[in-house]
Amino acid sequence: MELRHLRYFVVVAEELHFRRAAERLHMSQPPLSQQIRALEEEVGATLLLRNQRRVELTAAGVVFLERAREILASVEDAARQARRVQRGEVGRLAVGFVGSAMYSFVPDLLRRFGEHAPDVTLRLHEMGTTEQLRQLEDGRLDVGFLRAARSRPELKIEIVAEEPVIVALPDLHPLAAKPRLTLADLEGQPLILLTTAVAPGLRSALQPAIDRLGGEDTIVQEVQEMQTVIGLVAAGVGISLVAESVRELVRVGVTYRAIDGWGPSLRLDMAWRAADESPLVTTFLEMARAAAPAEGERGRRGPALR
Repeated sequence: MELRHLRYFVVVAEELHFRRAAERLHMSQPPLSQQIRALEEEVGATLLLRNQRRVELTAAGVVFLERAREILASVEDAARQARRVQRGEVGRLAVGFVGSAMYSFVPDLLRRFGEHAPDVTLRLHEMGTTEQLRQLEDGRLDVGFLRAARSRPELKIEIVAEEPVIVALPDLHPLAAKPRLTLADLEGQPLILLTTAVAPGLRSALQPAIDRLGGEDTIVQEVQEMQTVIGLVAAGVGISLVAESVRELVRVGVTYRAIDGWGPSLRLDMAWRAADESPLVTTFLEMARAAAPAEGERGRRGPALR
């Protein structure tokens, strides 16, 4: 029994007229009549009563019509689900991100993706670059947003944003009175930074600036969360060098200032497994590229640190 036989029967049962049914099916009447007779033979029951004036469903035909509709609806639903899977609209997606990525285009990307694919379960995990790389490689994460990751054979890594480094300093700090600062202004200032273990790419990108400001001895506190960095700045423990998007983290007692002259920029990378060709991941990557800042907008206020 083929699905087309069920479709033929449903149309005839709805029309109760072979000519009209044939017109709906865009076929001639004799072949349709032959297909219905073949279906009845295969089922082993008379489904339709025919005479020159009318066509009627038998009791067996009424029952068969109900089940035929259920089968066709189930097949169409399965096809619809398959198409949605192919388009990356259903399933689960685990996304990792460094804390500072939440002040970039990433939240808007997650919102848009949720609207585009409401039946996808997004599992979001805030973690440092090192842990993201580990979980991407072992399959616990599907996509990660991290800082200046080094290339790895198992992963594909793509730059999605570059932004200048700015200074976060206490409101009452003498330098807060200046509208813009230079690296020379910051020499000798106590620094609060994310640990190298949590953010190796970030620390690598900032290292030339750290060396110029006085070296490792100027680092007075290393922490694991960006919110903690800004909280310690508000407490007057020191200053920090952060991505410009961290300005969005408004905190009483903290002022942000741009760096004039030589100002490094920080990369935000997107990483995923090179062998992962799932439609869901592909759809997410395409939307991320569309949401990311345009190429000409990256690093406009500072050259990239390499």
